[in-house]
Amino acid sequence: MTYQVPMDEVAVMVALEGAEPEDHFVYLSRYSQHRDGPETMADYLNGGRRFFPMLAAGVPKMINRDHIVWLRYEKLADLGGAETTIIEKLTILELSDGRRLEGVVPIDRPREQSRISDVLNDVREAFLRLDEEADTYYVNKNFIRLVIPR
Repeated sequence: MTYQVPMDEVAVMVALEGAEPEDHFVYLSRYSQHRDGPETMADYLNGGRRFFPMLAAGVPKMINRDHIVWLRYEKLADLGGAETTIIEKLTILELSDGRRLEGVVPIDRPREQSRISDVLNDVREAFLRLDEEADTYYVNKNFIRLVIPR
């Protein structure tokens, strides 16, 4: 008898510090520890785990969260909900390796905590979400050198 926890496989591109980005698969739980419904990528990356199980070219890996520069996958649907005010801030991120990412940072917080600086300085979240036209990035705040709100 084998015991398995059902998970949802998500194809992502992962950029590790000092390495070229590579295709991986991550596995999200069908049940979030923080709300009703499935685990989100934000839950996965900003939770208590230090190492993330991923699969790359058929090889299982445990990747240290602190060395993930960014993780990218197909753009997420809008976050809109009746109880939440979503503010979208067009932003340019300059990373420590010189790369620039430009897109929209969706902020689903009370209006008085909805500045880019509030999101950047929130120690509960190690990764910042940035939506480009076709992709969603989660960028490790430790690798953000400069932020230019537009």
